[in-house]
Amino acid sequence: MSKKVLVITGSPRKNGNSNKLAASFAGGAMAAGHQVEILDACTLKMDGCHGDGSCHERGYCGLKDDGVLLHEKMCWADVLVLVTPVYWKSFTSQIKKVVDRLYPFAAPKPRAACTVKESYLLATANNPDPAVFRCLKEEFDLLNTLLKFEKRGVILAGGLGAPGAIDDHREFLEEAVKMGMEV
Repeated sequence: MSKKVLVITGSPRKNGNSNKLAASFAGGAMAAGHQVEILDACTLKMDGCHGDGSCHERGYCGLKDDGVLLHEKMCWADVLVLVTPVYWKSFTSQIKKVVDRLYPFAAPKPRAACTVKESYLLATANNPDPAVFRCLKEEFDLLNTLLKFEKRGVILAGGLGAPGAIDDHREFLEEAVKMGMEV
């Protein structure tokens, strides 16, 4: 059965390592017959969460910016894929803003509108030490718990400092294609 896959990238580098990982995952998912949309968090014009909690009653965030598009995509997709380079042991600020705007979906009324059931995390890092991903993995696990997503896969690609370094580590790109095909 074909699924709708929303890939949200958060690298400020247009042709960075994490975006190449995202393209490989998307290519695999499309080859398997799934619908894929890629949303670049770096181009979204979104204010941060204002923390008033009114979204729980309303069912969506009341801010009139690209968060409206994010909400629509979360009510379209079956699968969410977050793609980020690791900055300060976590998501980039662009992905953090997206994650903050998923807050309404933690409440029953908006959660009922959200069609996402499964999630994936694709992350790259300059540092080759796997410990660099620890905080990011914890945040991703908590996000899945709060939003009731089933975590389906994670790729953590360390040691990719220079732009294009992933081209010398085809195993990460191949793993992303395979994971995309298994959505």
